[in-house]
Amino acid sequence: MSLTLTGKKLFLFDFDGTLVDTSQGIMASLNHTRESYGLPALTFEQARRAVGRGLEIMLADALAERPDIDSAEAARIYRAHHQTHMYTGLKFYPGLKDFLTQLHIQKKLLGIVSNKHSYFIAKILAKLACPVSFDVIVGADTLPEHKPDPRPVLHACAQLDSSQAETVFFGDSIYDMQAGRGAGVFTIGCAWGFNGTEPFQTDPPDLVINNIAEIVL
Repeated sequence: MSLTLTGKKLFLFDFDGTLVDTSQGIMASLNHTRESYGLPALTFEQARRAVGRGLEIMLADALAERPDIDSAEAARIYRAHHQTHMYTGLKFYPGLKDFLTQLHIQKKLLGIVSNKHSYFIAKILAKLACPVSFDVIVGADTLPEHKPDPRPVLHACAQLDSSQAETVFFGDSIYDMQAGRGAGVFTIGCAWGFNGTEPFQTDPPDLVINNIAEIVL
């Protein structure tokens, strides 16, 4: 079943697990941080549920065996490693580059709402030669509040003068859907992300899709 979104003005996207597969770079830096504290490496299956809630929460989960660790120090270790390892295995998810291009051709507004630092988002988009420019990027450093709080989504709408009824938000996690629904925008769960359809079972979005081709422009 396809859905037509011709009436929407602003298309917002989560970043990790929705637009771009960044899992290899995240895991490389996460395990580097663990190894710095003498902890064994995790598999992505073990760590994936922690991804998407912001760096501090992800590290708290990933380093739970060592509650004595200073969280600010751990974040510094992660970020220093990620500067050079964030490009590992990067790729847009299938069809996303063409989808973004079509949105741009149709003069839709484009935005990213992520719990990732905007510096890393910009670097990754440049590395991947993203075919479009985003009209707004709301990252972990933009506001004090982060998803699942709805304020990052509302901030993106306000920046581009788009009403909630004119806005759609794509995401792969329950935190994306909670933020989008809290903001009153149309939410689309992307089942190709880090956790498949699992995040949408108990807290369903307005629509779940397995492939971006299910959206008709």
